[in-house]
Amino acid sequence: MATKMTVQFNLFGGTVLKLGTKRHHDKLLAGIDTLEDIGCFGLTELGYGNNAIEMETTATYDKSTQEFIINTPTTLAQKYWITNGAIHAKHIVVFAQLYVDGKHYGIHGVLVRIRDDNMKVMPGVRVEDMGYKIGLNGVDNAKLFFDNVRVPRENLLNRYSDVAEDGSFTTSIESNRKRFLTVADQLLSGRICIASMSQGGSKTALTIALRYAATRLTVGPKGQSDTPILNYQLQQRALLPLLATTYAINFGLDYVKDRWAFQNEDGSEHQEVVTMCCAIKTLAGWNLHDVASTARERCGGQGFLACNGLGIAIASAHASMTAEGDNCVLMQKVAQERLMAFTTLPVDDEKKEDLSDVTYLHNLLKKRENTMFMTLGMKLMAAGKDGRFDTWMYKESDLVQGAARAYGERLVSERFAATISAADASCQDILQQIYHLYLLTVMERNLGWFVTSGTMSVDTGAKVNAAAADACRVIAPQTLNLCEAFAITDSMLSAPIARDWVEYNVRDNQGEVI
Repeated sequence: MATKMTVQFNLFGGTVLKLGTKRHHDKLLAGIDTLEDIGCFGLTELGYGNNAIEMETTATYDKSTQEFIINTPTTLAQKYWITNGAIHAKHIVVFAQLYVDGKHYGIHGVLVRIRDDNMKVMPGVRVEDMGYKIGLNGVDNAKLFFDNVRVPRENLLNRYSDVAEDGSFTTSIESNRKRFLTVADQLLSGRICIASMSQGGSKTALTIALRYAATRLTVGPKGQSDTPILNYQLQQRALLPLLATTYAINFGLDYVKDRWAFQNEDGSEHQEVVTMCCAIKTLAGWNLHDVASTARERCGGQGFLACNGLGIAIASAHASMTAEGDNCVLMQKVAQERLMAFTTLPVDDEKKEDLSDVTYLHNLLKKRENTMFMTLGMKLMAAGKDGRFDTWMYKESDLVQGAARAYGERLVSERFAATISAADASCQDILQQIYHLYLLTVMERNLGWFVTSGTMSVDTGAKVNAAAADACRVIAPQTLNLCEAFAITDSMLSAPIARDWVEYNVRDNQGEVI
């Protein structure tokens, strides 16, 4: 439902609001709000996802009738993975190559009716269900085809560009590429929505797994089943770093939301916000993947039962990593944008190596980001203009991905520290402990780079694992309280192992939650 509502209110509704004008608002906004007018967002095509600017769908203006003719010219041009399209949508914003008098004006959004009020598919429109998926089968994804479907001239979303009755084209955006980036801008807030959904999934999966770990008893020092598995270092080392990372990403996401919502109206912050939105979406999605897979495994057979919800989290993670921009491709964008605007971060080269000092650990993150982006920049300069593509796409992909992730993790760390500074005094100690574990987790995952690059000494690197284990041990007694802070109700969790799982198994339940 979250996915469907995100499309309805953000991708479809937000596009009508931001790219449309009064004529579209008067006609649709009230119905979008009440769900009388459910819609979808027609950007992706079978052959054009991350390269959507080359899509094939056309919107050709016919002056004689003052209509746009929407057409799917090839199999590759069918609109693909269109959420809400298979069952519920009456409308779609079709993104198409605009042609007037044979001249090409780039990609624009046009409103097309795909079903009437009786939910019958409109003439010239073909709708096919995408079929059964590995998860999220409550979401109706569609393929859509348009066979020279005619819509009124007024259906063009015309906030930035318009076509007059006589076919004259006017625009406030000078180039076709810039127009595409503007009309597709709703994907930016969509990425924030996906990051938020990923965070919801991570919080839910962690709460389920940690509640179960706190109540599932097994063999303790006396040989009796009197010890919660959460007491085991195995369980703590698997789950608590993910709990710390989830907290950290949440503080980063809160910051990105605020930066997106309160940008300067002159657009001066926009590119920086784009970079942050792309980075936080990827980090949140990858974290959900790690959380869901690890939680499933650490819950044993119970985690394999569908009623305990961890399968949904796994499927959601895969959707998150792909929807509205493949994570690795988005990280290429992060690296590119960050490199273009890069200035060296200030670091303290005299900082004493001390794994208990969060300022030392954060300083390492800044050093990593500086080193990676400077290295990437020098390699591109050495390659020259002619060699740039080969260097970026064929030779230095690991460096590109690493630099982008270094930026994202440094940003998250920075916002965690700022959150602690602004927090109530009663919360600062536990937040500092979580922050410490987050930083040690980043160090542990990237230990090879930190040591081989000389950013961290071999002796200090050898102590990271023990420091992270100690940090887990410190946080473990507060684990359930930290999950409680997510404020996810029992009914929302639903999973039997997160509640009274013994009582659940008193009777034949057929694996269903009643």
